[in-house]
Amino acid sequence: MTESEKEQYIKEIAALRERVRYLEEMEKEFAALARVLKDSETKFRFLAERVQEGVLIVQDERVKFANPAAAIISGYPAAELKSGPFDEFIDAGDREKVLALYRQALAGETEQDSISFGFIRKGGEGFQAATRFVPVRWEDQPALLCLMKDATRQGDVESQLLYAKKMEAIGTLAGGIAHDFNNHLQGISGYIQLLMMRGDRDRTEQGWLLQIERSVQRAAALTKQLLIFSRKEESRLEPIDLNEVVRQAQKTLARTIPESISAEMRLAADLYSVDGDAVQLEHVLFNLGINAKDAMPGGGKIVIETRNARLDEAFCRNHVGLPPGAYVELTFTDTGHGMDRETLERIFEPFYTTKGVGSGIGLGLAIVYGIVQSHHGLILCESNRDAGTTFRVYLPVPERKGAAPEKEARKKADYRGAETIIIVDDEPDILDIGQSTLEQFGYTVLMARSGEEAVEIYTRQGNRIDLVILDLGMPGMGGEKCLQELLRMNPSVKVLIASGYAATQTVQGILEAGATGFMAKPYRLEDMLKKVREVLDGERDEVPLGD
Repeated sequence: MTESEKEQYIKEIAALRERVRYLEEMEKEFAALARVLKDSETKFRFLAERVQEGVLIVQDERVKFANPAAAIISGYPAAELKSGPFDEFIDAGDREKVLALYRQALAGETEQDSISFGFIRKGGEGFQAATRFVPVRWEDQPALLCLMKDATRQGDVESQLLYAKKMEAIGTLAGGIAHDFNNHLQGISGYIQLLMMRGDRDRTEQGWLLQIERSVQRAAALTKQLLIFSRKEESRLEPIDLNEVVRQAQKTLARTIPESISAEMRLAADLYSVDGDAVQLEHVLFNLGINAKDAMPGGGKIVIETRNARLDEAFCRNHVGLPPGAYVELTFTDTGHGMDRETLERIFEPFYTTKGVGSGIGLGLAIVYGIVQSHHGLILCESNRDAGTTFRVYLPVPERKGAAPEKEARKKADYRGAETIIIVDDEPDILDIGQSTLEQFGYTVLMARSGEEAVEIYTRQGNRIDLVILDLGMPGMGGEKCLQELLRMNPSVKVLIASGYAATQTVQGILEAGATGFMAKPYRLEDMLKKVREVLDGERDEVPLGD
């Protein structure tokens, strides 16, 4: 090999080495770019898979990418969304408009970046899809990134929120009326019981008084239903077998509905236990049964079913305040004349009824609604004219934490005493009745018509006062502030709260604040005497454990 050939060979080797170094640098750059692209793709997929809006990449008039939310909204798995032309999913009336805008957006010939159109969900149901779009590059080709949501369901959720607020306002009004009415009932009932205690009336007069007392109790039951609806009286929840509740309710219904109506039960054998108030849930079934009976004057069929259900995020997003998880579903179906849309929208409102005068006051389904709400559940109704009605109740399945010990049954005791008691209430009748009753049983009674007057009396005579019976709902200082002031003066003061409200949260709050006991109006005088004796003897009401 000549010298010149050697020099040429060395130059070629050097050039090759330089090229190898260049290729190695390029390989590093490509690897770094691949890492950046992979990281970008990972971030895109992470975000796309977690947003609640549907994310679609549309290219060549076909879906190239669909996130899980798009599959839930549309009802199609992602693979099916990508299996055919995009226009197959568009309502025929909107197809031309959407495709025209799609082509204009890809060509950069429109400033419009959103559109609403009919989307055909799997199964044939249509919904209004509100879609925003952005031109992008996908696999180095022009495409549209579309963000889609179900505007129809969003409207439904907004309607649910408005309905919930309306029902809350009605409940607040109903609860306030019931509270005031309970105060008046307490006065009527108290005077009747005082008259009956005298024993100097003939049998006829005693019978009249007894009938008046029974009327008062019926009125008290009505106000209790209003308090349940308004959630001023909470359900006492404990582990129950819903199947057993259904069986017990069916026995009651069998005595109520005519033989022309047949009843069938389809109860799941492996049904989860739920936390519930068995009496109130039987009341739910009884009210649904009465409504079904009225809807089938010529006869028909009732079917009651139970089953375990798991409500996912997609379902709960469309029902305000309902968390995903395990539930027990109770279904009550009848073959009656059904309801129109206007009736469906109002069936849970108190005092709304489609029945004739004297056939009902419109509280049945309002109470059903209130009970289900107090059980942290959901009730839905499906109905069409001449096609029957189905109510679906969903009750949450709790995580068990161990049963609370049952309170021992209390023995009847002598209600007499010699202690000094101050009654605090702004209702003169309640003060008069309380004083008359307690003095008959040996107590010394002081009276105060406001929280301020009670504090003044306690400041002067606190050393001789053994018990304070305190109303919560009074003008001025009010019961709660009065309680705080009494506890400030004497942390050991015994205070028995009497109120027309009986909500678990209210009771829990006042007992935690330092009250010794609680009794709900209207109460029987014997029950008041018993409660007074319990508190004076050192028995304290337990703070409710909550739900």
